[in-house]
Amino acid sequence: MARFTHHLFMAALVAFLCLGQRANARPAGQAAAQTSPPQEAAPATDEKPHGPMPAVLTKALDSKKLKEGDVVTGRITAELHMRSGETIPRDSKLTGHVTKAQARSKGDPESALGIVFDKITLPDGKDMAIKGVLQAVGASLTAGGPPDASPSIGPGMMAGHEGAQGAGTTPPPMGGGTTQTSRTSAPVLNGQSKGVIGIKNLELGDNSVLLSSGKEIRLDSGTQLIVLTEIE
Repeated sequence: MARFTHHLFMAALVAFLCLGQRANARPAGQAAAQTSPPQEAAPATDEKPHGPMPAVLTKALDSKKLKEGDVVTGRITAELHMRSGETIPRDSKLTGHVTKAQARSKGDPESALGIVFDKITLPDGKDMAIKGVLQAVGASLTAGGPPDASPSIGPGMMAGHEGAQGAGTTPPPMGGGTTQTSRTSAPVLNGQSKGVIGIKNLELGDNSVLLSSGKEIRLDSGTQLIVLTEIE
């Protein structure tokens, strides 16, 4: 009887130990699952526009009447395609601001007008933040026809874009006079255009600042721009 009781006790003890091991195994498995590193999310591909784009001013500017921070508006004159496949429609709005505005005076030997562009507004109202500086400035084509007869642009913003007429890349020499919008010719600017073209007594300096020895810098509505956009 004692031997039978001993065997029964041992069998019960073994069964108890087995149940304890199974109970301990489940939390350990759960802990391992909790400590496994989460999968990293794929990086977002929020590509911003970059490269030269054609535009025109939609409001005249006068360095004598402007001050730093004043709003500058323009209009994109060609349909543009980014490498991401997204399209920027023609007539999308450009918005920027004045970075420098001064008329020639005793303390300032030359007049200056600095412009940068901060965003593109698509026709559907979507805004795209940019950093846009002046690559080229040209006379308005209002008298000679609309400046927006430009073909669709391939990937990369203005890649291979050419206007209906070739445009030089060397700005005209500075001379006398006070009015900067006197037009000697009206070439259509393209992605390779640089400096000031077709406007007398005006040159493009550093940091997207226009300079003149005249009393002030005036740009007509419709003045052609090549805006170089860069990824921030």
